[in-house]
Amino acid sequence: MARGLWSFLRGAFLGCVDAYDMEGVRHMNTIQTQSIVNGIELVFSDDNTEVYVTIKNPTMSFSKEKVLKYLKDIGVTTGIDYAEIDKMLAEKDATKRYKVAQSKKPVDGKDGWFEFLFDTDVSTKPKILKDGSVDYSEYGNVPFVDEGEKIAIYHPAVQGEDGLSFSNEIIVAKKGKDLARLKGKGFYAEGNEYFAKTQGRVTYKDERLLVENELLIDGDVSLATGDINFSGNIHIRGNVLTGVVVASAKGDVIVDGYVEACQIYAGGSVVMKNGMQGNGKGKIIAGGSVSGKFFERVTIESGMDVHANAIMNSDITAVQDIVVSGKFGIIIGGCIRTQRQVTATIIGNMSEVKTILQVGSDVDLYATLLANEKDQKDLKKEYDKINAVMKKVDEALQAGENRQLEMQKRKLLRGKIEKETQLTENLKKNKKIMDQIARCSQAKIKVQKALYPGTSIMMNGVKAVISDEAYDAVITVKGNVIEIS
Repeated sequence: MARGLWSFLRGAFLGCVDAYDMEGVRHMNTIQTQSIVNGIELVFSDDNTEVYVTIKNPTMSFSKEKVLKYLKDIGVTTGIDYAEIDKMLAEKDATKRYKVAQSKKPVDGKDGWFEFLFDTDVSTKPKILKDGSVDYSEYGNVPFVDEGEKIAIYHPAVQGEDGLSFSNEIIVAKKGKDLARLKGKGFYAEGNEYFAKTQGRVTYKDERLLVENELLIDGDVSLATGDINFSGNIHIRGNVLTGVVVASAKGDVIVDGYVEACQIYAGGSVVMKNGMQGNGKGKIIAGGSVSGKFFERVTIESGMDVHANAIMNSDITAVQDIVVSGKFGIIIGGCIRTQRQVTATIIGNMSEVKTILQVGSDVDLYATLLANEKDQKDLKKEYDKINAVMKKVDEALQAGENRQLEMQKRKLLRGKIEKETQLTENLKKNKKIMDQIARCSQAKIKVQKALYPGTSIMMNGVKAVISDEAYDAVITVKGNVIEIS
């Protein structure tokens, strides 16, 4: 209740005590007022836009004029429902509240909102089943749109309408707030409508709308269809058969069907909803992660992680983690390399098939880093020398024009630019080595069930061959010793 109205009502109620022999005046809370005057209860709604009356003593004599007089004394002269008063006086129901007056209620505004014309809740992560295995069947089912297709509509804010109390005080309505225009790429706006610039996958994540160029192949890729070379994302709804090459320089490759002995290259990630039987000729090279149900006789190079439910007789290299999960979650045969961690349910088998795990680094990274830092210092010295000579040349040129000095300055400038480039590249190398050192410091192998003999482990330059079965084991390296706990 507005402060002015509250003061008015309180004074009006108290002033009526002598005139009408009030039975009592009560305050229910700070925003609602209730009073009983000569057997009539008067109640204001919380927003002060409605007045309710109850006849508390039906045996008393009431008139319409008396009720109107009570309302007038508390400042209610507009918005009166005379028919409701007549009904109340006729019924005299002591259990019922009658709304006898209503002022202008405020109408709250509504914030602006975006209506997306595609499913924004599509999961970008594979589903983990009860047995721990990964279901890739829905992974990568991101909505696909055509060029020029409408993908979103903005509905502007509604400002709302102020209300008015019985004492003619304005009741301010909540104002709607407009949202900023959508950020992202791959779309354009016409007024409040958004359209795709190109065909491709559309997503809305972290308040960014993205339409990423995608080639959709609704069938198999084989020697009959030829190789696929596309800069954006590639989504193959069928199988990828032996002998073909699928390449995406900048995007992801998603395959719904089975993959045979082919070659797949991706600047982003590779997702196989089933698996790959490579027959010793299949290859995957990805800048991002590689995932699939199984990989058998496949060579993989991943710039991030590798996820699977089974890896058999394959050559796998990952920068970060290799995770083989599920009831079977098995690594058998081949060579597994990663800088950080290998996690599997079972490694090797009872037949002691040769299985090689290389985790961390097999070179002296610190020595490499020190050598690189020495190169950096030497380059900096040469750079500083060039700058010193250039300063002297500039001073000589200011003293008087000299063609030979100008030629010398241009030569020095070329040398300076060359050294700056070398310094930048060397810093990048240092950063890369330091990142690798950080990953290798976390080198670890986790086996949830069994680690079988025949498994060879190389961890941060320390080698061991497993001779006894180990269960629920964590393998780390301390000093020059590989420990199994």
